Amino acid sequence: MAHLPIFRHGVAGQGRYTHSLEFQVQQYIKNAFWPKSKSSINEYASYFRYFQWTLSILAWPESSVDGEQFAIKTYGDLARTVRCMETNIGLNRLMIAEKLRHELPQSSQDQILRSMDLAARLWLTIYVRSRDVPVGPSLSDITETQWMDTMSLQNIIQECFQPSNCSTQHCEARIDVAFTVNNLRKFCRMKIQWTANLKDHLNYDRSTGTLHLFPHKICLISHLESKSVLPTDLVAETLRTLDLLFPFGDESTQKYLAESGQDFYRTSSRDPSRATDFGEFRYWQRRLVELHELFHHAPKSVLQMWYDRRNPVQWWTFWLAVAIAFLTILFGVISSYTGFQQVVLAEKAYRLAILQACSQGNFSADLCGK
Repeated sequence: MAHLPIFRHGVAGQGRYTHSLEFQVQQYIKNAFWPKSKSSINEYASYFRYFQWTLSILAWPESSVDGEQFAIKTYGDLARTVRCMETNIGLNRLMIAEKLRHELPQSSQDQILRSMDLAARLWLTIYVRSRDVPVGPSLSDITETQWMDTMSLQNIIQECFQPSNCSTQHCEARIDVAFTVNNLRKFCRMKIQWTANLKDHLNYDRSTGTLHLFPHKICLISHLESKSVLPTDLVAETLRTLDLLFPFGDESTQKYLAESGQDFYRTSSRDPSRATDFGEFRYWQRRLVELHELFHHAPKSVLQMWYDRRNPVQWWTFWLAVAIAFLTILFGVISSYTGFQQVVLAEKAYRLAILQACSQGNFSADLCGK
């Protein structure tokens, strides 16, 4: 598997990644990235879809993607690049590139730097895109991470994931048991967008009402098992956020995940217990607190008011008031309509009476229109 080429030519000779990954290739990549993972290869189905998507968007702009642009040409090259980056996590970018030059002697520095960015995306699920050797397009819904020459991989990780500095009040605040993704969708009308960029996890876009969530739970578990370069507490905490927003045993959550085509619910965490307060989080605390505050904002639309039944007394009071107001208006309209009809009928009766009197000669000719 190590000698199989990563990039294969597609239609009309353009270097697009169009073939599917064979089982043996998936197994090789899993062992290269997470050698101590105990998970079944079937649990990585969603991740390998991301793997293929990442390679498919490299053909940007219209130029082909092949070995002339990247130092890694085979899956074995990719594995060697990841091992070198992991072993030298404290060295800056150019130093790692220099070490890789010995591993990949026929490659230029630019080819190696592009390969390092690509390896970081595939291995760490962080969208690294450096300006000097940009790899793939700049996507509006993904936050890019720049790898400067003086920065190490460790510096990048620290810059992407910094502990929150929330107040003591927030740290001690209890988390509502109803605080789940399904309820955020119903009560706050949030749209969910799955993101393979770990840096964008729990990022909420107020302008579009979109919440970004990282779905590759199996990768997080694999990083823990293999003691990868990602901080253990960061990975464990990210798993806790998924368990918090997608509680086990919740039927509505299971239904939503099934409708969304996400199967990470079946992947068990080390600690399946649900978090109860924000003090349990450091890296994702600020974003969780912001979401929790949005969750408790007063509903802004009638539809939100209908779904938000967290306070039954308040819900019934509001909708009874709406019902009474509606019935009052309805009966007022009906009363006005019947009153108008009575006036019309009275006028018709009056005219009929005059016509009858005129026919009997009881009124003057002027009154009867003669």
